[in-house]
Amino acid sequence: MKDVIECSGSTMASRSLFALFGVLMMCTQGVALAAEYSITKAEAPGPVLVLSNSATHPGVGFANFNVLYPDIPAGTLNDPKQLLDIRWSTTYYPQTLNEKVELCYYQPFSSQKNCEEIYPNSSGVLTVFNNQSFGHGSKVTINHSVLGGTPPYARPAGVDSVTFRYRY
Repeated sequence: MKDVIECSGSTMASRSLFALFGVLMMCTQGVALAAEYSITKAEAPGPVLVLSNSATHPGVGFANFNVLYPDIPAGTLNDPKQLLDIRWSTTYYPQTLNEKVELCYYQPFSSQKNCEEIYPNSSGVLTVFNNQSFGHGSKVTINHSVLGGTPPYARPAGVDSVTFRYRY
């Protein structure tokens, strides 16, 4: 009789483990592990036409950073993506006056921009765009505005760069 009790006890234990495993499988169904990726781009902004020392008509140089189809890992193009942050680094325009810089984010295939002021010749991280859609077709522009300097053209000292950090 003792052998029967022990045998039925181990059967109960294995049934309990099997039931627990089944519940775990049902609870985790559809849960995927999020993968983090980054896309880094660098470009020199264009030269700025300096007409005069004007407080009303700034010259503007800019760099565009587009998220293209080849930037997205294969098989994930249509997966929803969450932007974690945009890391940026800017150059500056030597021999200019009152340089102001802004970083503008565009949602995928949109012409509406959301801009934040940043600083010339520096770097940082922005998280203010995280609640907006992100993916193939997203874009960032870094605009440098100067109010004067040595005519006729001011040229950048280096390059601007951005890193889009995201997960899906």
